[in-house]
Amino acid sequence: MKIFTVAVTAVLALAFAPLPGSAAELPSPLAPGAPFPHILQEAPTVETIAPGVEYGEYVMDTTAGPLAIHVVAIAPHRSDVTVGEVLANDVLESHGETVGAMAKRTAAVAGINGDYFDIGNTNRPTNVVVRRGVLLQVPRKRYALAITRDGYPQITEFSFLAQIAIGSSSTSIDAIDQLPPPNGGTSLLTPEFGNVAPEENLTLIALQPLGGTPPLTRYRVTAVADNLKTQPPGYYVAVGPGAYDAISVPSAGDLVSASGDLSPIGLDSLATAIGGGPLILHGGAWYDDSDGPNGGEYDKRIPCSGAAIAPDGRLFLIEVDGRQPSVSVGITRREFAALMRALGATEGMAFDGGGSSTMVARRLGDSTTEMVNSPSDGRERRVANGVFVYSSAPVGPAVRLVAQPESIRAVPGAQVKFRVAAVDAASHVAASGGALAATVEPKSLGSFHRGYFIARHAGNGRIVLRRGALKGAIALEVRAAPTRLTIQPVAPNVAQGGSVQLSVQGFDPHGYPLSLPPRLHWKATRGSVDASGRYRAGSGNGTVAVRVGTAAATARVTVGSHEVGLAFAD
Repeated sequence: MKIFTVAVTAVLALAFAPLPGSAAELPSPLAPGAPFPHILQEAPTVETIAPGVEYGEYVMDTTAGPLAIHVVAIAPHRSDVTVGEVLANDVLESHGETVGAMAKRTAAVAGINGDYFDIGNTNRPTNVVVRRGVLLQVPRKRYALAITRDGYPQITEFSFLAQIAIGSSSTSIDAIDQLPPPNGGTSLLTPEFGNVAPEENLTLIALQPLGGTPPLTRYRVTAVADNLKTQPPGYYVAVGPGAYDAISVPSAGDLVSASGDLSPIGLDSLATAIGGGPLILHGGAWYDDSDGPNGGEYDKRIPCSGAAIAPDGRLFLIEVDGRQPSVSVGITRREFAALMRALGATEGMAFDGGGSSTMVARRLGDSTTEMVNSPSDGRERRVANGVFVYSSAPVGPAVRLVAQPESIRAVPGAQVKFRVAAVDAASHVAASGGALAATVEPKSLGSFHRGYFIARHAGNGRIVLRRGALKGAIALEVRAAPTRLTIQPVAPNVAQGGSVQLSVQGFDPHGYPLSLPPRLHWKATRGSVDASGRYRAGSGNGTVAVRVGTAAATARVTVGSHEVGLAFAD
């Protein structure tokens, strides 16, 4: 036996023995320490989306700019909560799949993108893959998130040691579900590899499992396949020129034995392992992991995804939006580690970031997951795999009414649409009969009409919901005027004589968004603007202004275009 170049001896295993728990208990608000930028305003929202699973959304205004942070927290040691890996299209090499699509087809309650991958080519994840206890790809020298069969999360660097015996000859297994490189050795292929493309200088031996858990089990040779023709998915030994002297060509019916294991966590104890890296938080402090991936990009503010573990075994899946100045500017890795620490974690690692950073969650009152963040690509990117959360809590009768949004914050004249659903004790959407009755308390705040709350006067209260014997409530906050207004887009540009649709956002003193009336008091210079915010340009640059109560905002509109010489143009 030998340890192969694709694997490395684990230098650090991070394991915990958590006490049984039932609640994920996300903090609200968050208070990360240095080097996280100073928080000027914070608007946290935390909700339970399944027993033992919470979703938190933290919208911040910081000295570095706005930040949008999304967190799923999973309580430890619950028999009705499972964390697992999903491969794009259930194969290692594919055209990729969005996190949202993977979550919906596997009925997850939450999920996040996973490992770095061969983007635009095979879309294959780069590090270890263990799915439902089955090893599909051997590790490389990089940290991975592992979930043991008893549900405990760990972060570790894996190593792999295995061999294959055919008749009286044996040799090392250099890879799983990956063809040997030119002049390479021996690989085991499983159906998750997909079709086996034609390959010269390769002996392809078709196998039939005889029991156990593939790929490390006993097989019978069914045939020596034609390596110059595409072969269907199945079990194969792929022998490259580097192993020709060690393995003789077998005959149909010969027995094959593949044996080996991962370390420091063996496959008999492992349910899931998904790659990523680097490790950025260890023992509650920043960890400078040289195994990367690293580079100058990661010292800049970018969208980030990752996983972190608290000493009591709570697992956090974390996504921070970036590259969107009006939404979220992103964070550096050191700031990401500080954020993990603020959640209560002492160990944490990064997943693939940038345009891949995506989170989905089944919000309270929804039957399926939806994307909860704003990807920097402007849409979901197809990725290689992800980490997903599942709830097996039984479906029961409806016990209460819930609404989205859970709280309504508005100014007089706003018309806020909300939807109501019945849920059972496990937060699953449940059937309920009867018409919905909604009563505004106190009545002076506004009225309910056909699914809309129409705000009238400032004050605090609630909307009481009733449908048959079921009850629920929506918290109400009606403010006379916003504390702050912003106009979007931040720097509008329009052709001469053209038009652009502007919008305005209002915020309360804590940074929570306020719903505004559909038609506002807009004004414009060197152009015109109507009550809906549609600006029509004049002959030159202009300005627009909007007022809501005592709050006001202005923006400069650039009209037309002109050439600007850049220093590198010559």
